[in-house]
Amino acid sequence: MVYIDKIKSGKKTFYYLGKTIRIGENKWKKIRIKLGEKEPTREEVGTKLKELRLEEYNLYNQDYLDAHKLEVIDDFKEVYNNHRKTIPKTVVEKEETDFIIRFTYNSNAIEGNRLTLRDTYLIIKEKQIPSGAPPKDYNEAINGREAFEFIKKYKGKLTIEFLEKLNDILTQNTGVVYPGRIRFFPVKIEGAEHIPPEPKEVRSLLKKMIKFYYTNKRKIHPFVLACLTHAQFVEIHPFEDGNGRTGRALMNWILMQAGYPKVFVSVKLRSKYYEAIDFHNMKNIKGYCEKMFELLMEQFKL
Repeated sequence: MVYIDKIKSGKKTFYYLGKTIRIGENKWKKIRIKLGEKEPTREEVGTKLKELRLEEYNLYNQDYLDAHKLEVIDDFKEVYNNHRKTIPKTVVEKEETDFIIRFTYNSNAIEGNRLTLRDTYLIIKEKQIPSGAPPKDYNEAINGREAFEFIKKYKGKLTIEFLEKLNDILTQNTGVVYPGRIRFFPVKIEGAEHIPPEPKEVRSLLKKMIKFYYTNKRKIHPFVLACLTHAQFVEIHPFEDGNGRTGRALMNWILMQAGYPKVFVSVKLRSKYYEAIDFHNMKNIKGYCEKMFELLMEQFKL
């Protein structure tokens, strides 16, 4: 919780904006921003809150992303939320549908789905079946829409059951033998050197990932937390199929929980995305986060 300190130094009194944050087990650190000699107004405190937040980012996120990059993301959040407040509900709904179409198209295309963006639009918005659309590709588009509706409405916690349901929705009617079921067999990732863990390790690793999420929910920046949880999930590769799509949906669920704009990875940047995942597999966590930040910036240019 943020508070104002009133500290005497000789004959003068100074005001500070402060916050005490936990940096480890039974370890706490106080960070302060000097306000001046006069009692600050609400507007002055609001201005200094940004500086205090940057100090906190530097403390918690220095191993992941530079604080000023996180500030850029926060600026996007502010612009995004202000924009949503100033437009009619009908426009909000249209923008939401447009995002779902673009997210579904790109997330599916990364995994080899052959539908175009226009095809995906016709399926999701117009409820039409494009001429020549393979049934598997068509169903993946339908599943993408339903998965996003599911995570929008979901009010529960991050659990294995939630992940199972999400994967089940994404892989229905696509030829997957065990949709939404934690794998009990070994798998390989085509074109990648990373070898997913043995089946007996999957549940314990997912529990560890979930614990990581909740332990760091109020410490690590939401964008960093979403990226790291996504990468851990993809590395575990807990399902027969649809792991990438499930991981990218999970990343958005985490961002949405914190009030941040949703993101998609453009299929045009697939190689850069895989490069980011490779960084994480090689334990170059900062390199991974920086690549994911670059991907986010590219989204706003598209």
